[in-house]
Formats: sequence, structure tokens, C-alpha cells
Amino acid sequence: MSGVNGLSIGIDLGTRNALAAFVDPRGVVEPVKNRWGGNVTPSVVGWDNGWVVGEDAVRLGLMGSGNVWWDLKRKVGSSFSVVLKGRTYSAQDLLVPLIAALREDAEVCMKGFISSCVLAVPACFTLAQREAMVQAANEAGLSDARVVAEPTAAALAFGGEGRFLVLDFGAGTVDLSVVESEGGVWQVLESVGSDNIGGYEFDVALAEWLKECLLLGSMPESDPRWRLLVQEAEKIKISLSECWSCHWTPPPIGEWSPPEMTIYREDVERLMRFPIRRLIHTVRRLWDRYEPDHLLLVGGSSRIPLLQEILEREVALPQRLSLSAGDAVVRGAALYTATGRERLLLDALSGDLLALWEGRSRRVIPSEATLPVQADLELETTQSGRSTLELLQSQNELRDASVSVASIDLDVTAGETLRLSCELSASGRLAAAVRRGSGEPMSIPLALGGGTRRDEEAENSRRLRELKLSLVSLETMLSRHQQDRLHLLFRRAEGAPSDPEVLGLLEGLVRDLKRAVS
Repeated sequence: MSGVNGLSIGIDLGTRNALAAFVDPRGVVEPVKNRWGGNVTPSVVGWDNGWVVGEDAVRLGLMGSGNVWWDLKRKVGSSFSVVLKGRTYSAQDLLVPLIAALREDAEVCMKGFISSCVLAVPACFTLAQREAMVQAANEAGLSDARVVAEPTAAALAFGGEGRFLVLDFGAGTVDLSVVESEGGVWQVLESVGSDNIGGYEFDVALAEWLKECLLLGSMPESDPRWRLLVQEAEKIKISLSECWSCHWTPPPIGEWSPPEMTIYREDVERLMRFPIRRLIHTVRRLWDRYEPDHLLLVGGSSRIPLLQEILEREVALPQRLSLSAGDAVVRGAALYTATGRERLLLDALSGDLLALWEGRSRRVIPSEATLPVQADLELETTQSGRSTLELLQSQNELRDASVSVASIDLDVTAGETLRLSCELSASGRLAAAVRRGSGEPMSIPLALGGGTRRDEEAENSRRLRELKLSLVSLETMLSRHQQDRLHLLFRRAEGAPSDPEVLGLLEGLVRDLKRAVS
């Protein structure tokens, strides 16, 4: 893959930090130096009579500006949005100036125009999130953009042949991928992950604990004191990865100078233990099922001693690249730009692709399918009226619920047959269409998120959709009679979307079912 003049970069756009790298004429991977003289650019974007990013945006945020946004990667594909100068921006819109800055810095390093990149994304990212990231790269001037799963990129950076279980534990996401390398081809056999688990969760939990120790009151996320406390928590966490205790001098908070504290590793590990145990359970299942040759750790949060100790005791001795854990993904992405082979990396889905139609879910593409792949499905209609055809990615062990990735509303008549076609590219980009009879196929738009404000009825519709997603993961455990009763209730709720009492009853019912199943 290359741009007009053959220049291309690999990008690891992390939740907390972003990195870029390229392959020089000797075939050596070189990091991109940013405008501040370092290799790591904070993934922070702000507005101050113009876009500011990186270290400049961090400084703006610590000065108390309300127009600074952190952790945007975790909001990609969601309904998150902000309004600036009368225009609404989604999370992926806000990432555009950051990606543009990475491109500009790379152009200075490489002394040429760059329009091509490989963008590493979490394996747990949905198809809609992958598409949103590609569109952000396109808008940032990288018209030829592809995506690769972060654990796969890390395995490529590791090199060699065999079977790898890659644990990529970053600030905002955790991914587990089984990757097999043979004859220069890397194939993903299975991949699971979540964007609700990451080192940032530990930082926030520790910051909350510190706030209680200091007897501080409530602080909104926009409060610069809270952001400063989270940064201090991250420093403490990193320090305690190398020692058993650390002496902390809190920064002044307003006119008050808090007392100094001694913090012990066991204090932090108590906050981490439950999510780490849940993660270890999934690691053991994948290790036992695939019997890999190597257990690779990448991502900054993989340095946590508690994680390493449990892995070594209960699974296998973890291995690391000779380079920094934080560099593995961007190096792999850079190497992928230089391969020139379209099918060098064979990816897989993180969860099945499902079609939800008339309250029933059917599998379109299984998670074990090798990309690229194309599949067709016939859907029968049983009732006349307006119905929604929705595409979902199913839950996995670390993602608690199915996620909507695309939908279309159709006016149908009973007895009509629809033909759904879904095509996934090698890098996991979805193109979906539905055909009615002999008519032209209608493209199904991806749910990229952001951009609109919901009124009360729209919010109720959102709640109803989330309940339907929960039902998808529950219905296989229910009897046919129970499924029919639930679908009847949902149809009644759809007929009265503005009735909060009906929604409340449904939410309570689904909550009780989850409790009973677990």
C-alpha cells in the first residue's frame, strides 16, 4: 500500500497517546518525531480560536478550558457530540485534527507528501467504529487508509512463525487475539475484547480512592482538578509497577495543599483485582483451546505486576518484544505499509455479524470467518407495516452486549421476501445492502454515531433498541414460548414508544431475566 509518491505511515491512535512510524529505505522502522520533539503525542484535542492537539491541548485543559476533549477513541461510534461555532462534531470528527497533526509531523520527517496509512484499531472495535476511523483518516488528508487490528500488528512486529496469543492491554481497550503465522501470512483465528476495560479505568478508580482519602467533594469530569488527579493516579500506578510503595506529594488544589501520603502496591491491586481476574479467565480459555506457542503482552497496561504474576502462575510465561510494549502496535502497522501484499494479514470478526428482523436474530457471518468474506441471507416478513432491519455484532466474553452497527427502516407487506447481502473487506470494512424482489439493492447505512440531539421520544426509542440488543444475547437461553411472549411485549412497546411506564416494565423484566440466567 502506498501513496502517490510511495510514502506511507503506520498510526497507533491510542486512547491516551498516539504514535506514528514509517519504514525507511533500508527497511528499518523509524518513529515519527512530533512537533514537540518526542515520539508520543497525547491523544487530546482542544479548541482555542482554532484546533489545538497533543501537548498544547493538554496545557489548555489544565488551564481550565471547557473546550478540551480526552479519551476520544473510546467515544468513536457513540452518540457523543459537541457543538462548536454552531456545528456539531462527533468523536471521530474531533480526531481529524489529531490525525492531521500526525500526518504533518510525518511529512516533515519523511520530506514528502503523505496520503496513505495503515491505522491500527482495537480488535474489539465494531465494523461501524472501524469505518468511522477510516473516515476520520480520510478527512485528515490520508485518502488511502486501511485498518489493521492492534494485536495482529503486534504479532507482525514480533515476527517469526507459529501461533501467538496476543494480549493487548492499553489505556482504553483490551484485546485478545490468537494469531497464526506461517509462510509470511498472519491469520487471526479468534479475537475478543472490550472498550470498557483499560488502564484508564484503573486510573479513575485510583483517583476516586485518592479523592476520598483527601476528603475532597464531588468533581465533574470537566473540572481541571479532577483531570490533574487522574494524571497523578496514572503516575502512581506506573511507579508502583516498579516498587512496593511510593511517597506521594499531592499537587495544590486551589489554595489548599493536601498532606503527603504513602501509597502501597496492594492498595492499587485491590482496585484492579476483579477486572484482571475476569480477563485471566478469557486468556485461559483461549490458551487451552488453541495451545499457542507464545503468550505476547503489548500495551502500556500489560506492565501491571499483578497481571503478569497471575498469567505466569495460571497460564504461561508471558513474552515481550525487545522494544517497548507501547511501540509494538505502531511498528507492526508501519511494517504492514511496506508489505505490498493485500492478503498478508487475514483478520477475523470480534463477534458474529447478526441480522435482527421482526424481533428475531439470525447469524449472517460467524466470527471465525476469515476476511474478506461475503454472505447473503433471505428474510421473510410476517406482518405489514414499517419495520427496522438491524445489523449487530454479537457480545463476547469481554463485551457484555451486542452492538448495533447498521440499520434501515422499510415499509413491507406480509409474505414479502427480502435478500440481505453483506460484504466485509480484508480490513474489516462492511458494505451491506437489502433487495426487495427484483428491485435495486438499497445500501444499509452504518451507525457511525454522533451528530444529533434526541428528544424524549427518540430517547425512549434508544432505550427500547438497547433492550432489544440485550434480548438477542438472552433469547437462546429461553424456551420458544418465553421468546414469543417477550417479542409480543416488544411489539406492544414499539406501538407506544412515548410511554415510559411500558419501557420501565420491559427494563425490569430484562434485568430479572439477566439475573436469573446468570
